[in-house]
Amino acid sequence: MKKKSDRLPPNERRSQLIEATLICLMREGASGLSSRKICAQAQVSVGLLNYHFSSQEELVAIAYEEISRRYHEALKAHIDADTKNQNMPIKTLVSCAFEADIMSPDQLRAWVVFWSKTIDSKLMRATHGRINQRLQNYLIQVLAKSLPNSNVDLQVLAIEYSALTDGLWLDWSLNGEHQSSQLWQTILNQWLHRTLMLA
Repeated sequence: MKKKSDRLPPNERRSQLIEATLICLMREGASGLSSRKICAQAQVSVGLLNYHFSSQEELVAIAYEEISRRYHEALKAHIDADTKNQNMPIKTLVSCAFEADIMSPDQLRAWVVFWSKTIDSKLMRATHGRINQRLQNYLIQVLAKSLPNSNVDLQVLAIEYSALTDGLWLDWSLNGEHQSSQLWQTILNQWLHRTLMLA
């Protein structure tokens, strides 16, 4: 008897496998990057995984694109929904940084795997380049709207924000077992205060 998943249309099968990959990576980090574990999560055979993806590298690159798309869309949704700060979206950018759909220790397990793969994989480096450029472009838009009269290089400021949030995310994941994210949010708020002084 065929499994229910075997009867899914090809695009839904691929989405199912991508989702299973993200779940495994968020749950186990690099240990979750196993065809057996991914297929068990998706309740499909390994053969089905091999049919839809030419290699593990391709699957990981596509999963990286997917988690990045979700991050970007969640960030944009928070900023678009904050009617109080439409002329100062940088405030929303900072205030929503530690929301569960934006940043969490579980998600970081997957991101660390993706980042580490960019070191040796040309495909992953190219994927990372597209993702990073898309995010930087969006951050520059947010900063330009928030600091219209500033002489600060917005690209540098966007990179600074990304580096700070990535570092805080990592520190929270490693050291925040018995603390809320408020400590790291306070640090980000201090960055916001210094940045607004440049306006």
